[in-house]
Amino acid sequence: MDERDGGSAQTAPNMHTTQGTQTPTTARSAPSDDPDAHTSSPTTSSPTLSNITQNPFKDPTSTTDDLYFCPEKRTGNSKDTPALDDLPQLKIEHRIDTKKAREATDVTLVTQLSFERLYMLEGQCAVWSGVVSAAVYIALVDGKAVTVELNSNQDPHLTPMEHIREKFEEFHRVTEAKSMCKLDLQLVSQTVESVWLSALYPVNSMRNRAIANARTDVILLLDVDFWPATELSELMQSSTKYESLLKAVNGGQAIVLPAYETGDSGDVGVEVAREAVLGGKDTAAMMFWDGRIKPFHTDRYKAGHRATDFRKWLTAAHPYRIRYEEGFEPYVLVARKYVPWTDERFVGYRKNKVVHLLHLSNLGLQFIVHPGAFVVHSPHPRARTWKVTHTTGLWDQLADLYRDVKDRLEANTYVPSSMYSCNGHEYGPILPAINHISEWTIE
Repeated sequence: MDERDGGSAQTAPNMHTTQGTQTPTTARSAPSDDPDAHTSSPTTSSPTLSNITQNPFKDPTSTTDDLYFCPEKRTGNSKDTPALDDLPQLKIEHRIDTKKAREATDVTLVTQLSFERLYMLEGQCAVWSGVVSAAVYIALVDGKAVTVELNSNQDPHLTPMEHIREKFEEFHRVTEAKSMCKLDLQLVSQTVESVWLSALYPVNSMRNRAIANARTDVILLLDVDFWPATELSELMQSSTKYESLLKAVNGGQAIVLPAYETGDSGDVGVEVAREAVLGGKDTAAMMFWDGRIKPFHTDRYKAGHRATDFRKWLTAAHPYRIRYEEGFEPYVLVARKYVPWTDERFVGYRKNKVVHLLHLSNLGLQFIVHPGAFVVHSPHPRARTWKVTHTTGLWDQLADLYRDVKDRLEANTYVPSSMYSCNGHEYGPILPAINHISEWTIE
């Protein structure tokens, strides 16, 4: 949902501490625009490393809202730390974790979506055998949920929240029963002034919710309208391949998955995407040469995926290093501990993922293309957020905001504006200095 029309921490106790301070790798000494949340945290003063190591998931009833909140920021007295109201105000309505057994080699697919796009999540679960951490968004007007019928000309309408919760629970039950994935779901709400403004999707806030609920060492950052190829499931089924992947990401590598799209739209395009991901790289290569799939949006936004070097990938037998270029927004496998929060000031449609990848690059991560795995875009109707972003004037504001982030990164003073950031600390992932880059080879 950046320069394209798209649709999105806690960790297990055996990984690393759930929260931590920022390191000097990229300036995090000065707080930037900070947080949003709805419940108070265990501490009301500036946090220290010693008092923020609690794992909220030891209590299955807790939510991220129970721990992450800086009450002193409500006043917004500082020019560098706007009031809480400057960020989306989100609330976790319901959370359902998988009932399936988790494996030591699991990778978590981290994604986010609006409620009407649950069918896309169903498609991901049909081809993914690991864990899925998905944050599902619903906008509220006067206490009722704004719902939209896709593929119709009907206006959005209001639905009682109890009906939404019932459908949410049913979706989890049915999807877990018929799919391979292990589904961790959060239903996240936001109160808005009108049905029209409900389309300003808080994409980066939703990404943070999904990241926060990821509890494996390795995560895959992927939008819900993309399907991962079978090679990724094979990584989780082989302890040797998984250990090789874990060594790579812990060594400071972000593993890029080439992103393709179909030449067809609608149901035909969906079936083409399914054929590609189930067939694997050899099938995808043949479909590329036949013109049935093509690199994602390289004809509309070249910088987004051009650095992947798709033609090299078609014949690659080994991972290869690529150079980051501004605007690059690939889908990546990365160590959970190296993932910063996304900047929640980016709502609607523009620059939201570009900023996050720029930050990852600034942290020192090296981009390495996986020689076999890939993802394919599943066609879908255009999101409402694109039109609203343009018509409200937000489009230009987001461009200005992006330039501000670049300036702060260059000055080594950038901290993502997030409900999880507070007083120079960022709750959630520890971002250690990357002292070396491991060389990754496929075992």
